[in-house]
Amino acid sequence: MLAKFLKLPSELRNRVYGLCLLLQNPIDPWINYSQRQELTLGLLRANKTVHREASSLFYAQNRFDFTMADPEQIASFLGTIGRNNADYIQHVCVDFPNFHYQEPGGVTLSDGSMSIFASIQSSCANLSTLTAFAYSTETMEDRLEELDNPEIVTVLKLVDTHFRAILSLKKIIVGVYGDDPSCFIRREMVNRGWAIIATEYEEEWDTGQV
Repeated sequence: MLAKFLKLPSELRNRVYGLCLLLQNPIDPWINYSQRQELTLGLLRANKTVHREASSLFYAQNRFDFTMADPEQIASFLGTIGRNNADYIQHVCVDFPNFHYQEPGGVTLSDGSMSIFASIQSSCANLSTLTAFAYSTETMEDRLEELDNPEIVTVLKLVDTHFRAILSLKKIIVGVYGDDPSCFIRREMVNRGWAIIATEYEEEWDTGQV
């Protein structure tokens, strides 16, 4: 059966791989068991040829969600999948970098954020799109809003420097909630070539269920 599959045209094999291994939503490598049930990961272990063909599609065409992971988990994941597979990855989602603002005029990124970007930069040689969610980092939008305009510019400039250190990047997307942050912050982000995607607030309804 496998021998007959490998005799199919590559276009048909890729369609099968796509049906078995691609998801519309970003893949969380650690905790989303429901996603794993939607994937046919056993296909990656069929044989060497199928593994090579399917792995390139799986890692290149899926988005990987690192927002719930710490630096050690991300480094471990990228190391575990191996250099070749990490090189296939083209789109990852991360938290917006955490920063420390020290007056007067001093700003640094947290050790955790710097470690995450170092792992991605060193492992994902062909990464083309980075999505950073400002609302997934606790109070990040509020912290930016607390700064005055020159301080905001300083923070965003530093963040952009770390983004651009990933030389393969072609697109930077920042996720925000609703109308947040301010127009000034949004304008500064756009001026740096970042795309902004807004997620509407979800109202919580009391259904009476526990």
